[in-house]
Amino acid sequence: MDTLLPAIADAAFDRLKDVLDNLGAAPPQVLLLEGGSEAQRMDAARYWAARINCPQAAATGKPCLACPSCLQIAAGEHLDLAAYDGRISNREDEENPGPVRAFNMERVRELKVRLRDAPHGQGRRVVLLMGLSLTRDEASNALLKALEEPSATSVFVLLAPQREQLLPTLVSRSFCLTLPWPDSHADDTDMQPWEDALAQFLVQGQGFLDKVAGKGAIDGSGATRLLLCCQKAMSRILSGSHDPARPLDAVLARLHVTGRATACQWFTEAQEALNYGVTPARVLEALAARLFARLRMPD
Repeated sequence: MDTLLPAIADAAFDRLKDVLDNLGAAPPQVLLLEGGSEAQRMDAARYWAARINCPQAAATGKPCLACPSCLQIAAGEHLDLAAYDGRISNREDEENPGPVRAFNMERVRELKVRLRDAPHGQGRRVVLLMGLSLTRDEASNALLKALEEPSATSVFVLLAPQREQLLPTLVSRSFCLTLPWPDSHADDTDMQPWEDALAQFLVQGQGFLDKVAGKGAIDGSGATRLLLCCQKAMSRILSGSHDPARPLDAVLARLHVTGRATACQWFTEAQEALNYGVTPARVLEALAARLFARLRMPD
């Protein structure tokens, strides 16, 4: 029943599922899933949770994706599945509590208490963590301590577009798997003028802000497409397959390692701002200004 987790139903994810099935015999305490889209990372994490909680998996080596346990996991409703997102505000978490909670100190304290209890079922408790930042705040430090305490009954899954967006100490504790990347070489020809304008601004400091500020120049959909162009350029750079002849590739490749990680985080934050209804022009202006300044900072 691949339709239970549609984001990873494509044959391109068969190898990933095989790896997860094999890991299920001896689950790592911390699994990091990077690459793919947000929906694909979430479905891959739920597949992993099903693999180590499906009653049939011990005999077959893979989840059935049909039993009550698998169905509850796919819906995010299993008692041994917990999910936290650093992008959810404390206010939103309190006013609209859902299956995915905010990642804050209060939730980390609750989680640490919960981890002391045995799972409800015969498998393991699975804790999904997404939207984590590079900031070492109180909640992050508490999480690191939790990860340092081996548990035979609980496992963690970190989800991020790129591992560079996470604290290195988190990555170092993780078994990392990369989902198939979106085609980073596929061009969005309609956005090429915007790519070139952004690249020119990052070099010369001119043109892009005026272009963005034009009345009706770019809407939310266009801004999202431009952000995707930026993310694809960074994916090419991180994989060593960027094209120096592409202006945006050439400029972003000037960023050093820490700068690239920061830029990846900014791309994500810009998309979140668009999702929350911030004016596309303001989002792109802020992103361009941050990148312009970062390119001129020593690492």
